[in-house]
Amino acid sequence: MTLKTCAIAPFGVEVMLDLAAGKSLGEAVRGELQALFLQHHLLVFRGLHLTMDEQIDLCRSFGPVPASAYENFYVSNTREDGFLGTRELQWHNDVPYLPSPYLVAALHAVEVDPDTTSTKFVDAAAAYARLPAALKARVQGLKALQVRQRLHDRANRLEDLEAGDLCTVHPVVRTQPETGQPYLFVNENMTAEIIGLSRDESDALLGEIYAGLYAESGVYDHAWQPGDMVIWDNLVVQHARGQVGSGARTLQRVTCTRHTYTEQYPADSVGEDLLNTTLLVGADS
Repeated sequence: MTLKTCAIAPFGVEVMLDLAAGKSLGEAVRGELQALFLQHHLLVFRGLHLTMDEQIDLCRSFGPVPASAYENFYVSNTREDGFLGTRELQWHNDVPYLPSPYLVAALHAVEVDPDTTSTKFVDAAAAYARLPAALKARVQGLKALQVRQRLHDRANRLEDLEAGDLCTVHPVVRTQPETGQPYLFVNENMTAEIIGLSRDESDALLGEIYAGLYAESGVYDHAWQPGDMVIWDNLVVQHARGQVGSGARTLQRVTCTRHTYTEQYPADSVGEDLLNTTLLVGADS
Protein backbone atom coordinates (compact mmCIF):
# COMPACT_ATOMS: atom_id res chain seq x y z
CA MET A 1 0.00 0.00 0.00
CA THR A 2 1.01 3.65 -0.30
CA LEU A 3 0.29 5.87 2.68
CA LYS A 4 -1.44 9.19 2.09
CA THR A 5 0.75 12.10 3.19
CA CYS A 6 0.66 15.87 3.32
CA ALA A 7 3.80 18.00 3.52
CA ILE A 8 4.20 20.28 6.55
CA ALA A 9 5.88 23.68 6.31
CA PRO A 10 8.76 24.22 6.81
CA PHE A 11 9.61 20.51 7.23
CA GLY A 12 8.06 17.19 8.13
CA VAL A 13 5.08 15.30 6.78
CA GLU A 14 1.61 14.44 8.06
CA VAL A 15 0.73 10.77 7.58
CA MET A 16 -2.82 9.48 7.36
CA LEU A 17 -2.79 6.19 9.24
CA ASP A 18 -5.87 4.11 10.03
CA LEU A 19 -4.85 2.12 13.09
CA ALA A 20 -7.78 0.48 14.85
CA ALA A 21 -7.49 -0.56 18.49
CA GLY A 22 -5.41 -3.71 18.86
CA LYS A 23 -4.37 -3.69 15.20
CA SER A 24 -0.67 -4.04 14.44
CA LEU A 25 1.10 -2.58 11.42
CA GLY A 26 2.19 -4.82 8.56
CA GLU A 27 5.78 -4.90 7.38
CA ALA A 28 4.94 -3.04 4.16
CA VAL A 29 3.46 -0.09 6.10
CA ARG A 30 6.40 -0.08 8.50
CA GLY A 31 8.75 0.07 5.53
CA GLU A 32 6.89 3.06 4.08
CA LEU A 33 6.99 4.82 7.43
CA GLN A 34 10.73 4.22 7.75
CA ALA A 35 11.35 5.67 4.29
CA LEU A 36 9.25 8.76 5.07
CA PHE A 37 11.06 9.20 8.38
CA LEU A 38 14.50 9.08 6.78
CA GLN A 39 13.45 11.64 4.20
CA HIS A 40 11.53 14.10 6.40
CA HIS A 41 12.93 13.54 9.95
CA LEU A 42 9.53 14.29 11.52
CA LEU A 43 6.14 12.60 11.09
CA VAL A 44 2.77 13.81 12.39
CA PHE A 45 -0.26 11.55 12.90
CA ARG A 46 -3.78 12.64 13.86
CA GLY A 47 -6.58 10.94 15.78
CA LEU A 48 -4.73 7.81 16.90
CA HIS A 49 -5.70 7.54 20.62
CA LEU A 50 -3.17 4.80 21.40
CA THR A 51 -2.35 3.06 24.64
CA MET A 52 1.28 3.16 25.76
CA ASP A 53 1.80 -0.40 24.47
CA GLU A 54 0.25 0.47 21.09
CA GLN A 55 2.44 3.55 20.81
CA ILE A 56 5.51 1.47 21.64
CA ASP A 57 4.58 -1.02 18.91
CA LEU A 58 4.26 1.77 16.35
CA CYS A 59 7.54 3.35 17.43
CA ARG A 60 9.39 0.06 16.97
CA SER A 61 9.06 0.79 13.25
CA PHE A 62 11.84 3.36 13.76
CA GLY A 63 14.18 1.72 16.25
CA PRO A 64 14.50 -0.37 19.41
CA VAL A 65 12.26 0.66 22.30
CA PRO A 66 13.55 -0.49 25.70
CA ALA A 67 11.13 -1.70 28.35
CA SER A 68 12.09 1.13 30.67
CA ALA A 69 10.09 3.66 32.67
CA TYR A 70 12.99 6.07 32.20
CA GLU A 71 12.46 6.07 28.42
CA ASN A 72 8.67 5.65 28.27
CA PHE A 73 6.53 7.84 30.53
CA TYR A 74 3.99 10.67 30.77
CA VAL A 75 4.83 14.35 30.31
CA SER A 76 2.08 16.09 32.21
CA ASN A 77 1.14 19.07 34.34
CA THR A 78 -1.86 17.25 35.86
CA ARG A 79 -1.03 13.55 36.39
CA GLU A 80 0.60 12.46 39.64
CA ASP A 81 2.94 10.19 37.65
CA GLY A 82 3.66 12.89 35.07
CA PHE A 83 6.90 14.83 34.68
CA LEU A 84 8.22 18.23 33.59
CA GLY A 85 5.21 20.08 34.97
CA THR A 86 4.87 23.61 33.61
CA ARG A 87 8.50 24.65 33.06
CA GLU A 88 9.69 26.21 29.82
CA LEU A 89 12.30 24.24 27.88
CA GLN A 90 14.96 25.77 25.66
CA TRP A 91 15.99 24.27 22.31
CA HIS A 92 17.66 20.91 22.78
CA ASN A 93 18.18 17.34 21.67
CA ASP A 94 17.30 14.84 24.38
CA VAL A 95 20.29 13.77 26.52
CA PRO A 96 23.03 14.89 24.07
CA TYR A 97 25.54 14.48 26.88
CA LEU A 98 25.27 10.68 26.69
CA PRO A 99 27.84 8.81 24.58
CA SER A 100 24.93 7.40 22.54
CA PRO A 101 22.07 9.96 22.58
CA TYR A 102 18.51 8.80 21.95
CA LEU A 103 17.68 8.01 18.32
CA VAL A 104 13.96 8.75 18.08
CA ALA A 105 11.37 10.41 20.29
CA ALA A 106 7.58 10.29 20.06
CA LEU A 107 4.90 12.30 21.86
CA HIS A 108 1.22 11.32 21.79
CA ALA A 109 -1.46 13.72 23.06
CA VAL A 110 -3.61 11.90 25.62
CA GLU A 111 -5.32 14.94 27.16
CA VAL A 112 -4.72 18.49 25.95
CA ASP A 113 -6.80 21.63 26.35
CA PRO A 114 -7.45 23.62 23.17
CA ASP A 115 -5.02 26.41 24.14
CA THR A 116 -2.29 24.20 25.58
CA THR A 117 1.37 25.04 24.96
CA SER A 118 2.71 23.91 21.61
CA THR A 119 5.99 22.11 20.91
CA LYS A 120 8.41 23.67 18.44
CA PHE A 121 10.80 21.74 16.19
CA VAL A 122 13.75 22.64 13.95
CA ASP A 123 15.57 20.46 11.40
CA ALA A 124 19.33 20.72 12.00
CA ALA A 125 20.11 19.11 8.63
CA ALA A 126 18.17 21.77 6.75
CA ALA A 127 19.78 24.42 8.99
CA TYR A 128 23.26 23.15 8.13
CA ALA A 129 22.43 23.26 4.42
CA ARG A 130 21.39 26.92 4.82
CA LEU A 131 24.64 28.00 6.49
CA PRO A 132 26.88 30.32 4.48
CA ALA A 133 29.82 28.50 2.89
CA ALA A 134 32.32 30.37 5.08
CA LEU A 135 30.52 29.29 8.27
CA LYS A 136 30.33 25.70 7.07
CA ALA A 137 34.10 25.77 6.55
CA ARG A 138 34.68 27.18 10.05
CA VAL A 139 32.64 24.51 11.87
CA GLN A 140 33.90 21.53 9.87
CA GLY A 141 35.96 19.24 12.09
CA LEU A 142 35.16 21.11 15.32
CA LYS A 143 33.87 19.33 18.42
CA ALA A 144 31.58 20.54 21.18
CA LEU A 145 31.18 19.64 24.83
CA GLN A 146 27.66 18.53 25.75
CA VAL A 147 26.90 18.59 29.48
CA ARG A 148 24.21 17.21 31.74
CA GLN A 149 21.40 19.68 32.25
CA ARG A 150 21.29 21.43 35.59
CA LEU A 151 19.59 24.63 34.40
CA HIS A 152 16.59 25.13 32.12
CA ASP A 153 16.70 28.79 31.18
CA ARG A 154 20.24 29.29 29.87
CA ALA A 155 23.19 27.37 28.46
CA ASN A 156 24.63 24.88 30.94
CA ARG A 157 28.34 25.31 31.62
CA LEU A 158 31.00 23.04 33.07
CA GLU A 159 30.91 25.05 36.30
CA ASP A 160 27.19 24.29 36.66
CA LEU A 161 27.84 20.56 36.97
CA GLU A 162 28.02 18.64 40.21
CA ALA A 163 30.57 15.98 41.11
CA GLY A 164 30.01 12.87 38.98
CA ASP A 165 27.87 14.60 36.34
CA LEU A 166 28.30 13.23 32.83
CA CYS A 167 29.51 15.19 29.82
CA THR A 168 30.46 13.99 26.33
CA VAL A 169 32.27 15.46 23.33
CA HIS A 170 30.45 15.16 19.98
CA PRO A 171 31.24 16.69 16.57
CA VAL A 172 29.59 20.04 15.85
CA VAL A 173 28.57 18.56 12.49
CA ARG A 174 27.46 14.94 12.50
CA THR A 175 26.40 12.78 9.57
CA GLN A 176 23.26 10.69 9.36
CA PRO A 177 24.61 7.20 8.58
CA GLU A 178 21.65 6.04 6.47
CA THR A 179 21.68 9.04 4.12
CA GLY A 180 25.11 10.65 4.52
CA GLN A 181 23.31 13.94 5.28
CA PRO A 182 25.25 16.34 7.55
CA TYR A 183 23.47 18.06 10.43
CA LEU A 184 24.33 20.41 13.28
CA PHE A 185 24.66 18.83 16.70
CA VAL A 186 24.85 21.79 19.07
CA ASN A 187 21.93 23.19 21.06
CA GLU A 188 21.33 26.28 23.15
CA ASN A 189 20.71 24.49 26.45
CA MET A 190 23.26 21.67 26.84
CA THR A 191 26.18 22.65 24.58
CA ALA A 192 28.69 24.15 27.01
CA GLU A 193 31.42 25.15 24.56
CA ILE A 194 33.27 24.38 21.36
CA ILE A 195 36.51 22.58 22.15
CA GLY A 196 39.72 24.51 21.50
CA LEU A 197 38.19 27.99 21.49
CA SER A 198 38.13 30.59 24.24
CA ARG A 199 34.75 31.11 25.88
CA ASP A 200 34.22 34.37 24.02
CA GLU A 201 35.16 32.76 20.69
CA SER A 202 32.98 29.73 21.41
CA ASP A 203 29.98 31.82 22.43
CA ALA A 204 30.34 34.00 19.34
CA LEU A 205 30.55 31.03 16.97
CA LEU A 206 27.65 29.24 18.65
CA GLY A 207 25.65 32.46 18.38
CA GLU A 208 26.22 32.53 14.63
CA ILE A 209 25.16 28.90 14.33
CA TYR A 210 22.04 29.38 16.48
CA ALA A 211 20.95 32.42 14.47
CA GLY A 212 20.50 30.15 11.47
CA LEU A 213 19.46 27.02 13.34
CA TYR A 214 16.61 28.69 15.25
CA ALA A 215 15.46 31.17 12.60
CA GLU A 216 11.66 31.45 12.72
CA SER A 217 11.40 30.52 9.05
CA GLY A 218 12.72 27.04 9.89
CA VAL A 219 10.51 26.34 12.93
CA TYR A 220 7.59 23.91 12.85
CA ASP A 221 5.23 24.82 15.69
CA HIS A 222 2.92 21.92 16.57
CA ALA A 223 -0.36 22.92 18.22
CA TRP A 224 -1.53 19.81 20.08
CA GLN A 225 -4.93 18.21 19.59
CA PRO A 226 -6.17 15.04 21.33
CA GLY A 227 -4.93 11.96 19.48
CA ASP A 228 -1.98 13.70 17.81
CA MET A 229 1.36 11.93 17.69
CA VAL A 230 4.65 13.47 16.57
CA ILE A 231 7.67 11.23 15.93
CA TRP A 232 11.03 12.83 15.24
CA ASP A 233 14.70 12.03 14.77
CA ASN A 234 16.22 13.13 18.08
CA LEU A 235 19.69 13.54 16.56
CA VAL A 236 18.68 15.65 13.55
CA VAL A 237 15.67 17.48 15.00
CA GLN A 238 15.67 19.72 18.08
CA HIS A 239 12.62 20.78 20.07
CA ALA A 240 11.52 23.35 22.64
CA ARG A 241 8.40 24.55 24.41
CA GLY A 242 7.16 27.65 26.22
CA GLN A 243 5.82 27.89 29.74
CA VAL A 244 2.86 25.54 30.24
CA GLY A 245 -0.32 27.05 31.68
CA SER A 246 -2.86 25.54 34.04
CA GLY A 247 -4.87 23.77 31.34
CA ALA A 248 -4.43 20.00 31.08
CA ARG A 249 -1.45 18.92 28.99
CA THR A 250 -0.65 15.20 29.12
CA LEU A 251 1.54 13.62 26.46
CA GLN A 252 2.60 9.99 26.24
CA ARG A 253 6.35 9.73 25.60
CA VAL A 254 8.15 6.79 23.91
CA THR A 255 11.87 6.62 23.11
CA CYS A 256 13.89 4.61 20.60
CA THR A 257 17.47 4.03 21.70
CA ARG A 258 20.17 1.38 21.39
CA HIS A 259 21.35 1.99 24.95
CA THR A 260 19.22 3.11 27.88
CA TYR A 261 20.02 6.02 30.14
CA THR A 262 20.97 3.77 33.06
CA GLU A 263 23.18 1.59 30.87
CA GLN A 264 25.17 4.64 29.79
CA TYR A 265 25.08 6.50 33.09
CA PRO A 266 24.97 3.84 35.84
CA ALA A 267 26.62 6.18 38.36
CA ASP A 268 23.56 8.41 38.40
CA SER A 269 21.01 8.11 41.16
CA VAL A 270 17.95 5.97 40.51
CA GLY A 271 14.42 6.98 41.35
CA GLU A 272 12.38 10.15 41.41
CA ASP A 273 15.45 12.41 41.39
CA LEU A 274 16.64 10.75 38.19
CA LEU A 275 13.32 11.26 36.47
CA ASN A 276 12.84 14.85 37.56
CA THR A 277 16.32 16.35 37.28
CA THR A 278 18.35 14.18 34.95
CA LEU A 279 16.53 12.18 32.34
CA LEU A 280 13.32 14.09 31.88
CA VAL A 281 14.60 17.63 32.12
CA GLY A 282 15.38 18.15 28.49
CA ALA A 283 14.15 14.68 27.64
CA ASP A 284 10.95 15.88 26.11
CA SER A 285 8.65 18.79 25.70
